[in-house]
Amino acid sequence: MIIFDTNALNLLPPEGPRADIIRKLRQSKHHRVAVPWMVLEEMAAHQAKFYPDKHQAVVSTLEKLRNVLPWELESSLEPLDLERFLDHWRGVYGEIFEVIETSGEVARKALAREAMALPPAKRAKDHSEGARDVAIWFSILEFLKENPDENVCFVTNNTSDFGDGTVFPYPMNEDLRGLEDRLTRLTDFDQVVSRFTKEVSGKDAEVAAGELLKSLSVRGLVAQTAVEVLSSPTGFVGLGPADAAVEWREWLASPEVELLSVTDVTGHEIGGDVWYTANAKWLLYGLAADGPDAAARYVACVWEMKVLFSARDGDETPTLLKTREPSAPDTSDTTSMEILQRLKERVAGLSRRAFRNLRVGVSPADRLFAQQLSTSLSKLDIANGPAQRLAEQIAASQADLFTGPVQKLAQQLAANQMKALDPVQRLAEQIAASRADLFISPVQKLARQLAANQPKLDIAAFLPSVADTLAASMAVGVGNLSATDEEGESKQRSFSAADDDEPEIDPDAPGDARED
Repeated sequence: MIIFDTNALNLLPPEGPRADIIRKLRQSKHHRVAVPWMVLEEMAAHQAKFYPDKHQAVVSTLEKLRNVLPWELESSLEPLDLERFLDHWRGVYGEIFEVIETSGEVARKALAREAMALPPAKRAKDHSEGARDVAIWFSILEFLKENPDENVCFVTNNTSDFGDGTVFPYPMNEDLRGLEDRLTRLTDFDQVVSRFTKEVSGKDAEVAAGELLKSLSVRGLVAQTAVEVLSSPTGFVGLGPADAAVEWREWLASPEVELLSVTDVTGHEIGGDVWYTANAKWLLYGLAADGPDAAARYVACVWEMKVLFSARDGDETPTLLKTREPSAPDTSDTTSMEILQRLKERVAGLSRRAFRNLRVGVSPADRLFAQQLSTSLSKLDIANGPAQRLAEQIAASQADLFTGPVQKLAQQLAANQMKALDPVQRLAEQIAASRADLFISPVQKLARQLAANQPKLDIAAFLPSVADTLAASMAVGVGNLSATDEEGESKQRSFSAADDDEPEIDPDAPGDARED
């Protein structure tokens, strides 16, 4: 466990290189990095030091302006909220460090030690001081006692109060009795870096970072994160159709992602593993909308982020440290536009494949079940009964199986495919309206009605079990499905129940691999 004193951090910038090294140390799982609760409070207080004075300066300036204006000043300033300011910085530093809580007993002992001006407290002229240092000291000792398997490296340059690490003044030597071998001292952040990390050269780090961030799994994670975090009531700027600037507010589905560049890469080897921080720039392309009632359209944007990740085997999940607001791609950048064109072609190919599959939207199981059920019912001498009416409805419904909403949309898609790379654009609203029908076919609806009417029919001797018929139909349907392609030829398609276990295919792989 590496525990920092306040003086070793000195207004630590949350996005600076020292904070990144701390994140790497924690993420590596080889080390823990913490601050006592008292240090966290001191770090937040240091950030808030000038807030009240600056707020008051603005209040005074507005008052002076109000005194010289011949009209009522409309500008105003929110009230001073010191606790909100402190909470912000507690949260920022609480994300970087583990926090060792200060118990009530430790706080009382610290005040008592300060009253006696005993180290690490001290006497200053006519008063005693140092209760916060005592609270930090006792928090470290309490951690050691509660975690007998942990060793602690305490980082502080306050040698006047905490000693030089070799000899501790009374009563600190008594406090530490029996724990001496488990506590070591470092004086500054540089000693932490040299002791626990080994810097990786810039060129090697850049090459390794580029390979890791281009992987399919990382690109998928970036796409998923974009859907989760990129949402704004005021909107973002991107490129729409014909590379015109458009506004959008959120993604409707995970966009396609490609890595544009990796910069500012730094790597540190920690416990045999190399950890990197880097600024990555991504190009995103997919369906987005400019509000809940706005039409969906394809949008491209550039998204920059700072990431933390490891090069060890099996660990390709980067940690998102900071992101910037997405922006429109630079149309004058040839590389960006070439990558965008590839993304458009990839999306268009996926759309065509999806809608080819929709053209066989009614399963053979539905068709076979409808035919067998209709034939069986027609043999029964139950004229004008509920089964007769169901048989008539089935006969009328069979035509709908081949002209349902999915097939109609597929026909419209076929007519529109040659007009644009993204034909699904113009059909998005119709698909949304037809979503319910995509999953409940007419035969399924009639089967539900039959189940409701079965108690009224005495047909056990004439009609095979509906369950047996359906089971036979599904067995045929799942086995070999006969579909007709665009040229009218009959094809046999085999589907496996283990589709979810297919190996991950890179969309940029050769055409045969993608089709497989």
